[in-house]
Amino acid sequence: MNKDSKKYYSELKLFFPVHGKIERQLFSEIRFRLEELNENMENISYEQICEELGSPQEIVSGYFCDTDTEYLVKRLRFTQYIRRCVLILITAIIIIAGVYCYHLYKLYLEISEKEMPTYFIETIEE
Repeated sequence: MNKDSKKYYSELKLFFPVHGKIERQLFSEIRFRLEELNENMENISYEQICEELGSPQEIVSGYFCDTDTEYLVKRLRFTQYIRRCVLILITAIIIIAGVYCYHLYKLYLEISEKEMPTYFIETIEE
């Protein structure tokens, strides 16, 4: 695939809010069509791809019109649930790391306040 085909494909993937089994199937079909277009026309431009397949916005719009609303709502809720779980996990990790660093700092201060000998004098008696 040339540069314009990759740009078209990445923009198409960007417009889809969910990437489930059905969407992956659609992506593979579009990728196949793009590769087919690249074989037929060597230096196909972005505009020519849009004329042949339609703009990414048109494809996404048509997909949303044809897809079951319940499926989309279910996938969007699941995606939102996963994002929230990841956010909570990252927040918990940051808080735990902060508490751990604070605890280490307190130990450092406690050790640095005590008078620790820096050298020893040894006498050897014969």
